Amino acid sequence: MATDIEAAIGRVLSQACPGMRIHSLSQLSAGYTSSHWVADTDEGPLLVKVPQRDRDPEHLRRLMTNARVAAQHGIPVVRYRSLVPHDPALDGPVLIQEFHEGDTASDLWEALDDGGREALCRDLGDVVGRLHSITGPGFADVQGSGSATTLGSSVASEVDMLLDQAQADMLGDSNAIRTAIATAVSQLDDSASTPALTHGDLWLPNFLVSDGRITCVLDFEHARYTDRFRDFGKLDEHIFDTFPAGRRAFLDSYAAACPLPDDWEQRVDLAHVLHALTMHVYFLRWTPQWAPQYAQQVKEWLANQA
Repeated sequence: MATDIEAAIGRVLSQACPGMRIHSLSQLSAGYTSSHWVADTDEGPLLVKVPQRDRDPEHLRRLMTNARVAAQHGIPVVRYRSLVPHDPALDGPVLIQEFHEGDTASDLWEALDDGGREALCRDLGDVVGRLHSITGPGFADVQGSGSATTLGSSVASEVDMLLDQAQADMLGDSNAIRTAIATAVSQLDDSASTPALTHGDLWLPNFLVSDGRITCVLDFEHARYTDRFRDFGKLDEHIFDTFPAGRRAFLDSYAAACPLPDDWEQRVDLAHVLHALTMHVYFLRWTPQWAPQYAQQVKEWLANQA
């Protein structure tokens, strides 16, 4: 017998895709911020995503728009069928998309030897380099809101917002953090500060792999136009800090797709502190016990600037 949630998922699917026949429906054990259901239908397999944290339908509209821009430039992404802004039974929005076959890179990673991991990192470098070759008109989200004409003004606004939400007794002197970050930005080459399409959540669970190659990039809800090296904060933390050999393979492939500017290492260093500050604020909201470790990273970065 179907559960109430299964019945609601089936009803939403039938209403959003009239005429489609649903053969079976099963819950997928995947994702951290949404529940997922796979529907076997006469139109092929579909994935139903029900957010558990951010239930604002505008968040999902941004995801769809961001992924569409990436797809227009040849980045492999999933295709979306329908967005239901609010379903009363599920108490929130529902997103219906194609189900893309493949394993997440995180599921495969532990079983790979060093050569297999390096090969995957090379493929990752090519995909991310091609993504970062997509440029925008300003430092803003893909829809254009929050637009800034310079990297400095964009970062300053972001840092102000993050510090307003941060826990000051963990971070220390907020004015010192503002000043150090502004100084780091001022030392960058303005000519290389081009707003590029960044993913905002690049780590192994957001890549699907088939036959050793990346076939799909998932979850573009945090994508925006900003300095491209912002994506290196999460890449370094979750992949290359524990597998440094992969970083060289990644960088070689990345640079072939999107050449590195002379100050790229300074930009990566800046990305690390902004990533740490962002994660501190994020985990304060959702998993507070992890917030202190990111506050400590901010403090260590600040000490290194002295």
